[in-house]
Amino acid sequence: MRRMQMRASGNTAPHKARNTICEVTARSLSSVDRPSLSRRYPLLLSRKRIFLVSYPRSGSTLVRKYFSLLQGRPQPSVYKDDVVDASGGPLTNALDGLDLIKSHQMPGGHDDVVYLVRDGRNATLSFLYMKFLFGNHRFSERRELYDALQYIDVDEGSWARHVQAGLTLGNGRRVSFLKYEDLIRRPEWFLRQLLEFAGTPVPPSLLGECVRLEKQSDAYMRNPYNGYLYRPSPDSIYDLLVRHRTGDYWRYLFDAASKRYFHDQGGTPFLLHFGYEESSDWWKRPSLPR
Repeated sequence: MRRMQMRASGNTAPHKARNTICEVTARSLSSVDRPSLSRRYPLLLSRKRIFLVSYPRSGSTLVRKYFSLLQGRPQPSVYKDDVVDASGGPLTNALDGLDLIKSHQMPGGHDDVVYLVRDGRNATLSFLYMKFLFGNHRFSERRELYDALQYIDVDEGSWARHVQAGLTLGNGRRVSFLKYEDLIRRPEWFLRQLLEFAGTPVPPSLLGECVRLEKQSDAYMRNPYNGYLYRPSPDSIYDLLVRHRTGDYWRYLFDAASKRYFHDQGGTPFLLHFGYEESSDWWKRPSLPR
């Protein structure tokens, strides 16, 4: 299958100066920002706002899909045109007074935050894949992975910096840290934790119905930029990622240099903090056979 977009020559597309995803001073929905977002989605001042913050490719789209089913209305984002549409009426009216707003940047203000964290090694590889599909770079060979990881960190900011900024948010506001892995493995439990944090619990049976309806949809897989339609070259970075999509694909992709790089960029303390590793020497272990 052909790539979705023409690529620039060389390994990376022309770089445009912009804020990185882990910029701590990103604006919240202040009075300056709200009119622009309101044209795309009707935010009401009477609703409680919770920001859904994450490093890219950490599950925010799936969370918003669940909320679109629960609330029966489109799910907003701080980014233009990034709205998850609703496909039917609400499953409950108990969440009418709540807006869950996606952002990859740290919001200002004092609104509550749900920080969605994923194993940074998998999240970084998934983000690399998405940017490849968008035509932002041409890294695809396994031998290029070390350079590709450096590209992601320079172009967008590292996972470690993002998580560090997220942990800092808890110093001045209410923050709940939830894990992508729980969202995938036990979605009803995940949604219950989020809604209890929001102060709007709903019956477990309703959450079960929400999860059932989402699993019937193939909208996520039909989106070409989520990587399910693309057929990667054999034995490439993305071929291995697709073959091990349901597991920890970093274990098959990270060579010694890549693991050492992730460790040196400050990732290890946060892997330990969130229970993704039990030893600070994880990066010294051999990779799994490919």
